[in-house]
Amino acid sequence: MQRLWDIVVRFPILVGIALILAQTLPVLDSRWLWFSDEVRYAEVYSNLVRDGHWIVLNLNGEAYPDKPPVYFLLLALLDLIPGVGMPDVMWLGSAVSAIFLLFAMRALASAVGVNKTGFATGVLVQLSLFGMVFLLHYVRMDLLFVALMIGGQAYLHRYYFNGEAAKYAYIGFALTGLSVLVKGPLGLLLPLVSVWAATIWAGRGKSILRATTVLGLLLSIAVMASWAVGIILVEGWDFFRDQIIGQQVVARATDTFHHSEPFAYYFVVLPVLALPWTGLAFALPWRRILKWPAAIWAHRKQLDAVGILAIGAFVNFMALSSLDGKVGVYVLPILVQLSLLIGALLATRTLPRAWAGVAAMVMFFGLLLAGYAFSEDAAAFQTGAFICGAFLLVLGGFMLWLRKAGHTVLLVQSAAMVVWSLLLAAVLLPGMNETTSTRIPAEHLGRLAEAGHLPVAYRTYPGIFSYYADRDVVQIDDADTLKTLLEKSGPVVIVGRQRHLERIDLTGFELIDSRVINGAGGRYAVFRRSE
Repeated sequence: MQRLWDIVVRFPILVGIALILAQTLPVLDSRWLWFSDEVRYAEVYSNLVRDGHWIVLNLNGEAYPDKPPVYFLLLALLDLIPGVGMPDVMWLGSAVSAIFLLFAMRALASAVGVNKTGFATGVLVQLSLFGMVFLLHYVRMDLLFVALMIGGQAYLHRYYFNGEAAKYAYIGFALTGLSVLVKGPLGLLLPLVSVWAATIWAGRGKSILRATTVLGLLLSIAVMASWAVGIILVEGWDFFRDQIIGQQVVARATDTFHHSEPFAYYFVVLPVLALPWTGLAFALPWRRILKWPAAIWAHRKQLDAVGILAIGAFVNFMALSSLDGKVGVYVLPILVQLSLLIGALLATRTLPRAWAGVAAMVMFFGLLLAGYAFSEDAAAFQTGAFICGAFLLVLGGFMLWLRKAGHTVLLVQSAAMVVWSLLLAAVLLPGMNETTSTRIPAEHLGRLAEAGHLPVAYRTYPGIFSYYADRDVVQIDDADTLKTLLEKSGPVVIVGRQRHLERIDLTGFELIDSRVINGAGGRYAVFRRSE
C-alpha cells in the first residue's frame, strides 16, 4: 500500500483524473435526462448546435437569457471528439468540468500552502464525497462554475495574502469574471470574500485598497461585459435592457421566491452534502472549542493553510446563508475548501477517531439506503437501492476495521467509491427514470405531433418537454386561451399537471398517460383529441 500511496502523492492530478473517468465513461447515457435542468440544458444545447444560438441561448423556440453560454460552448468543444454526440456529451461535460476542478484545487492548495501529501489527500476526500459522486452523474454547470471560481480564488490569494505580483490578481479577476459567465455573480462574490476575509484577519488588508483592486474589478467587468456586447449586437439594446437587466439582474435580486429558503437552510444541507466526511465531527475536541477564538486571534498573523481554508469556508457559508435565494449545490466551493482542509489535517496525523466517524457515516447512509429499498416509494428501484446500500454497509465496516491504518483506509475508500459510483449510475439511478424524467410524456407529444396533432403545454413550462418531443411545444397559461384554441384547432395533444387539466372541459379527449414527475409539482397527464 505504501508504494501505491507514493504514486498518489506524486501524481495526484493523474490519479484524480483516472478516478473520475473510471466512474463516468463506462456509464455515459446510462439513464434518461431528468427534470428539470437536464432536459432544459439538453434542448438549449441542441438549439445552439442546430440553429446557431451561440450568444443568446434558445429554448422551445424562444430566447433563453437565463444562463450565459460558456458552459454550452464547452459542450460544443467536447462534441468535436469523434464518436461523441447527444446525449453523451452532456454527461461528458460533467466529467471534464470535474477534471478542471482538480487543477483549480491544485492552484488553491499551492497558494495557501497545502503540501503535496495534503493536496493528494484532499483530492481523494473531494472525490469520495457523496455529493460529488452524484454530481459526476448529473448534468449541471456547477462543477465548471466552481472550478473557475476556485481557480480565481487561488490567484487572488497569491496577490492579496501572499503579496506576489499584481499579474496574479488580474488572472484571478479574469477567472472570476469567466465564472460569472458560467452561472452568475456568486462566481465573483465568493472568491473575493474568502480571500479578503483571510487577508484582513491576518492584518494585510491594506493590499485591498491598492489600484490593482480597481483595475482587477474593471477587468472582471470587461470579461462579463463581453457577453453583454454580444447580446446587444445580436438582439438589440431593448432586449438587453428588458431581459438581462430587468429580468435576470433586477428581478432575481428582488424576487427569489423560487429558491427562497430560511437562514438555517445550509446548516442542514452542508452536513448532508459533506457526507461521509461529516463524521470528522466525532474527532473534534469539543471541550476546547470555546477556547479556539482567542487562540486563533492571538496567532492571526501566522495563519496556516488550515486557518486560511477554514476562514474561506466560513465566510462563504455566511454569505450564502445571508442570501434569500438558496440552492443546495451552491455549497460546492465550501466543500472544496473543506476537502483541502481535511487533506491538510490528515496529512499530519492519523486521526483514528476521525476515520471511525467517517466509517460510521458510510454505514449510516448505507443503512438508510438499504432500508429505503423496502419502502413503497422505492418500488421501481428497489434492487438498485438495496445493492448500493448494502455495499456502503460493508465498506463502512471495513473502514472501521482499518481506522488506524492511515492512508491505507483512504485508498480503500477511494477505490470502493468508484465501484459504488458505477453501481449508483448503472443500477440505482436508471430505476428512477419514469418518475424523474419528462421523457415519456414528451415522446407522446412528439409522436402525436408527427401524426398531425398540435402539441400544447398547459400551465407548465414547455421547455421541459421540447428535447424529448424533438420540437417546440405551444405554451398556454390560462383556461380561456386554451378554450379558444380548442374551438379552432383540430387534433390536439395537451400535457400539464393533472389537477389543472381536470378543471378544463376535455370532452372528446382521451387520457393516454398519467404519472408523477418528482420535483415537478405532482402528477402530469397527457390528453389527446383526434378529429
